[in-house]
This record gives sequence, structure tokens and C-alpha cells, in this order.
Amino acid sequence: MATSGTDGAPGGQARSPLQDLDDLLHCGICFDYFNIAMIIPQCSHNYCSLCIRKFLSYKTQCPTCFVAVTESELRNNRLLDDVVRTFVSARSRLSQSLSDDSPQSPSSKLPTRSTQGSSGNKSMDRFLVKSSTKRSKRSGDVANTSMEAAPEDHTSAPSSSMKSIKLEPGVLDQSLESVPNTPSTSLEKVKVECPVCGVGILEQYINKHLDSCLTRDEKKESLRSSIQKRKPMAKVVYNLLSERDLKKRLREAGLSTHGSKQQMIRRHQEFLHMYNAQCDSLHPKSGT
Repeated sequence: MATSGTDGAPGGQARSPLQDLDDLLHCGICFDYFNIAMIIPQCSHNYCSLCIRKFLSYKTQCPTCFVAVTESELRNNRLLDDVVRTFVSARSRLSQSLSDDSPQSPSSKLPTRSTQGSSGNKSMDRFLVKSSTKRSKRSGDVANTSMEAAPEDHTSAPSSSMKSIKLEPGVLDQSLESVPNTPSTSLEKVKVECPVCGVGILEQYINKHLDSCLTRDEKKESLRSSIQKRKPMAKVVYNLLSERDLKKRLREAGLSTHGSKQQMIRRHQEFLHMYNAQCDSLHPKSGT
């Protein structure tokens, strides 16, 4: 269970969110990162495949909430495996980048940040001021240009359009400010219903969705076949197994047949747990 607040932090300091996330990615049995995570559907608790299989071999219940569960009810949690791999990779890269950076005192960093922030605000203020100035200047220039463009020709009668042009300087600013800010209909996000699954998809992604939607069944079949390539071994009732048959099973697994019967049983049990745990993996290791 992940701790919060100041629990586990040195000197009573507040824990960082990354520390809490790191705790959540650890198995509650071995306290290491999840390795081939398995979820218990009844309670949604997760453990390493090998850890929970070993635990269930002598007590058929969840180690955390004690709900009854058997090995056959365990399910893979591939997403959690991906999260662990991504987090460990990101943590190592972050650690590497921090070690590569030259050490700087915190006091030297703070003024730089504040200076950058203030300069950023000042530059933004200057940008806004310049924009408004250019806008008013541009409106004035347009008005002056329009007024100067009308020659005082006494031979021709002044038209109503020329009078309206002369009135523009007083109206131009109001017309610029009264421009509606309604977004264009072309920018609106339009959803299209998928003809295969009926889900509403953004129009720009509909072709990509159709490709994945049409091939989803094929992917399911290929994934299902890849997962079922290696079936887990069935449990062995060692009390009913003769020593001769036990040694035969050990030899088939490539294990040693030396020692007492109890030692051979423990050896085969350990192999059985490890073999079945690898069957939960997308890329199971060899059983030999």
C-alpha cells in the first residue's frame, strides 16, 4: 500500500508524487517491481505471477484482503506491466540527466527563474501594448488614407459613398471592436459514427479507426493464439506419486534426481511455479 504525506520521507519532509507512484508499482509480496503482473478479479489486487502462485500453493486467498481465490482465476494485467517498464525507463533517464547536469546551488537558480518570469511577463505586456498601439495606429492610417484618397473634385458631384468614407474614422474603431469572436464552423469538431462498431469518432480519425476496427478480430485471434502457445502444467498430488514417477518428472524437466523424496518434491514444486509463471508472460522463457 502506498504511503502519503510525510510517511517514509526523511526528516519529516513531504513525499513527492513520484515516490507514491513508485510504491504503487511494487508487489505486496516481494516488495519489488511487478514482474508479469497478475490481477485477482474478485478484489482487483495485483501481484507478481510467481509470487502469487507460490502464495496460493499453501493458502488459497488474497494476501491483502483474504478473499478466496485459486490459480485458475488469476488474470494477466498487461497494462500494469507496461506502466512498470515505462516508469523504470523514465526514472533511469531522469537520474542520468540529473547526474550529467553540472551542480548548481539553489540560490543561484532562484533569481534566474524569477528574472525569466518577470521578463516573460514584461515582454508579454509589451506585446499587448504594441498590439493595441498598432491596432489603433492602423485604424487611424486606414481612415486617413481613405480620407486622402477622396480628391476634392468640384466638377463632379460628391457621392454618398464619399460622404460615408469621410465618416469612417469615427466608426472604424467601433467596427473593429464589434467583430464577433464566434469560431468558424470549419474548426468545430465533427464526430462521425463508425459503420462497424457504431462509436462516434472525430472525422479526421475515422479512416484510422476503421482500419483498426476492421482488423480488431484478426488481432484478437492472433493474440489469443500467441497467449495459448504454452499451457501451464497441472498441479501434482505428490503424496500419490511414487518416487520412481517423481524422478521421471524431474528428468523430463531437466532437474536433478538426487536427494530425499521431500527434497525432490520441493525442487519440482519450485520448477512448477516458475514454469507456470512464465506461461503468463507474453514472451515466456524456455522451461529447460
